[in-house]
Amino acid sequence: MLHLIAFDDLHSDTGRAFLAQYRDGDLCVFADAGRLIAVDFPLRGDAFLLAGEGPVAARPAALDTIDHDRLIALIAERGPVASWYP
Repeated sequence: MLHLIAFDDLHSDTGRAFLAQYRDGDLCVFADAGRLIAVDFPLRGDAFLLAGEGPVAARPAALDTIDHDRLIALIAERGPVASWYP
């Protein structure tokens, strides 16, 4: 599954709901406020930062930045998508 993450607090209701569904091998794309937690996120699979405007706490060295076209391609490749907004 691909998770589009746009929340900024893993301890929020949204964060806890996400963690309950997050599985090994799932792909994460950090967008909007989600870019703030990317550096400290407990990854279980591949992850990317979505290009665009928005805050970034620090640039995680292991994460590449992708554009919206690449996001659409990943959705087509990986199947179901869950969007996590606060």
